[in-house]
Amino acid sequence: MLWATLSPAYAYIDGGSAHLLIQGLIAAAVGALYYLRNPKEIWNAIKRRWKRDRS
Repeated sequence: MLWATLSPAYAYIDGGSAHLLIQGLIAAAVGALYYLRNPKEIWNAIKRRWKRDRS
């Protein structure tokens, strides 16, 4: 059995990996703010798309 032979992993996150993770989180937050800068406009666009004639 594999889990019976597991030993502790002395691992760490180095500075480069941590920086990449932080940069990704900041980019996601800024992207979300840019996309949601006018939620009413986005909601109206969604409603217009669903109100199209479906024939």
